[in-house]
Amino acid sequence: MKIADVQVLFYAIDPTSGQHEPAARWLEAAINDREPLGLTWPTIHQFLRLGTNPAFPGCMSDDEAMGWVEEWLDAGVEVVNDADVRWDLFTELVGASRRALRNAIDDARLAAVAISRGATLASFDQDFEPFIAHGLRWERLGA
Repeated sequence: MKIADVQVLFYAIDPTSGQHEPAARWLEAAINDREPLGLTWPTIHQFLRLGTNPAFPGCMSDDEAMGWVEEWLDAGVEVVNDADVRWDLFTELVGASRRALRNAIDDARLAAVAISRGATLASFDQDFEPFIAHGLRWERLGA
C-alpha cells in the first residue's frame, strides 16, 4: 500500500503549483496502480480544513473539496485507519523529528500509520526523512 500526504493532494489539484505536474502524474498513477492507495482520516481532514480556508491560495468551496475526496474514494482510494499505531512508535517518531512537538505531531502520526501498515508514504515534505531510520518507507516526490 501507498499512503499520500496532504501536500500531494493539494499540488495534484492546483494547476498553479510549481509541483502540480509531478503530483498530478503521481496521484493518477497511484490511483490506477495495482498497489492500493490510501488516505488517512487526518489527511482527509487537513485537505478539507485547509482547502476551504480563504487564506489558502487555492481555496475551494465546501462542495468542491468534498467532491475531490468523493472522487478519490470512488476511484478506489482506501481510507486508512490508525488503530494499529502503537504509542511507543509514535513517541519514538516524535522524538526523532527535527521539529517542536506541536509541529511534529501530524508527521509522526502519518509516519507511524505507514510503518504500522507496512506502507510506503509519498510526500514532497522533507520532514519525513528522520523517520526512515525508524522503519519508514518514504517515496520523496519532487526530489
